[in-house]
Amino acid sequence: MRVVIHDWEDDEAVAILKVCRRAMPQTAKLLLVERLVGPRNEMPAAKFSDLNMLVSPGERERTHEEFSDLFAKSGFELTLVVSAGIHNVIEARQR
Repeated sequence: MRVVIHDWEDDEAVAILKVCRRAMPQTAKLLLVERLVGPRNEMPAAKFSDLNMLVSPGERERTHEEFSDLFAKSGFELTLVVSAGIHNVIEARQR
């Protein structure tokens, strides 16, 4: 999914991920294309995007840890993050 999860609060994002999990074979991988908010003084584009998203209810960019938490709550495990320009490809597998 490309820039879908960042449009939702955590509870709704977890619900979306759970639906994906139910539809996936056990061996499938889930790929998200999203921006990651990095540590201080790194990856400023995601931070500016996050500021812009604050004016829209429920929308926000997330950190690596926040994506890992969303995945854990929905039965996935974050397995890989690959930088792809201003976005990242975030891979998860079912636990």
